[in-house]
Amino acid sequence: MIKYNTIIICLFGILTAQKLPYGEPKYFEMNVNKELHQIIVTVPFRIPHNIIENIQPVQYQSRDLYFLKLHLEKTEPAHFKLINSHFTGDMTVFFIDLDTKGWVGPYSKETIQNTLPFISGRLNTQNILIEISVPAGNDITFPVQEIIGPERRPDNFNDVTIPTVKDKTSPNRKIIRPEKPDGFSSRGSPSQRDHLKNILLCGYWPPSNECIRPFSTNETLNPDGWIGDNWEERGYDVVSYFPTFSPPDCNGCGQGNGDLEVDYQDTSEDWWNIVDSINPVAIVTFSRGNIDYSWELEWQYTNYVSWIEDFEEPLYPTPTPPDSIYPPNTPRYSSLPMDSIEAAISVAGLGLYPLIDYTYGAGNYLSEFLGYHGVWYKAQMDSLNNLNTVCYLAGHIHIGGLVDWDDAHEAVKVTLREVINVLDESEVIIGDINDDGLISILDLYFVVSFLMGEIEFDENELIIADVNFDLSVDIYDLLMISNILLDS
Repeated sequence: MIKYNTIIICLFGILTAQKLPYGEPKYFEMNVNKELHQIIVTVPFRIPHNIIENIQPVQYQSRDLYFLKLHLEKTEPAHFKLINSHFTGDMTVFFIDLDTKGWVGPYSKETIQNTLPFISGRLNTQNILIEISVPAGNDITFPVQEIIGPERRPDNFNDVTIPTVKDKTSPNRKIIRPEKPDGFSSRGSPSQRDHLKNILLCGYWPPSNECIRPFSTNETLNPDGWIGDNWEERGYDVVSYFPTFSPPDCNGCGQGNGDLEVDYQDTSEDWWNIVDSINPVAIVTFSRGNIDYSWELEWQYTNYVSWIEDFEEPLYPTPTPPDSIYPPNTPRYSSLPMDSIEAAISVAGLGLYPLIDYTYGAGNYLSEFLGYHGVWYKAQMDSLNNLNTVCYLAGHIHIGGLVDWDDAHEAVKVTLREVINVLDESEVIIGDINDDGLISILDLYFVVSFLMGEIEFDENELIIADVNFDLSVDIYDLLMISNILLDS
């Protein structure tokens, strides 16, 4: 009987992209009864540099608020190019979807830490409101340079995205254990290899923690019972880890409590403890994204030197960059089946807006930090080239802050199915030593030759030849292969 193990998909969330610390536009707090300046645009569109001269600020709570309405000629995805040098130290900028009452931001001098143009999160709407807030009486330079469409898939996409590899010695393979013949008693326990079929899910701010709660094995966190045991009878266990918040439906949620708190040091410590105990074959990390209905698949995660501060000292990762053996400010990449996930979410009828972010990353805040840990772990396992420590897939997804918890949970299940479909494509059959796709007399010959000292097995061949999973290749494995051949 196969003992199923745990796939851990890490889901992490924040109400404005955990690309950024949380903030809420002042527009929703105040009663703006004056007609706001509006322009009609077609994407792409370069905003006139002197447009601020046409905008009269609204005073609110000792701040001057500048509002610019944009009406796009059609509903389409749009980003905004921001100029770092135009930000004062106390300026904040939001981009508001007037149709859904969602937004992206806040953007500030702190969140735009380089001198190059900065690209905002994505809106998919026809009616947008730009809100710029500065202390009352301050002169400003309009910080939004241009409205642009989303970047297309980069030319180097296939070069840096790891494909499924059909090579016995490659780490990008999955162990398939054959059924034990009736009446055959194996020695030892398979417990040492239980981790070979585990999936890990992790979350941060809601809804990213709440949508994976049913996959938690912690009875305190999940009193309704764990649903991840041999999930949907696909042969994988799915386990989740996440922090909790009070109230559970928080907006500016803070650090939280429990596993993977929204804190650099706590996240990193908990992360390595979790993966070392689980050894996941797949990792999906989630966090709250923009305040919208998006399901945003992040393609790249950067080993940043500079990060946005968290909630308590030390405010930044220690060490920084977190990965000391990888070049600073260099990205690693998602290996999730992003195209198939995007397509599956599109047809799932959940009212979500799936997208793939190819170029702008997950932000230099906690989302980026945890997303990087996922692909970092996979890279470490790949370097071992050992079927016993394989991790096939890792990546991060931002969940829109307006997404209903139940809808987000259904989207997690849709994502899981696509992940498992990829896992099922790469198989290593235990007992198939010559890697021809079946257990045959040739595999029996190889085991006999090994036991007689005529040939040697490498580390992965020893794993494949250990048919009864007792951590040795001996006469018992030979007998089990013989019985498999007789039964077939």
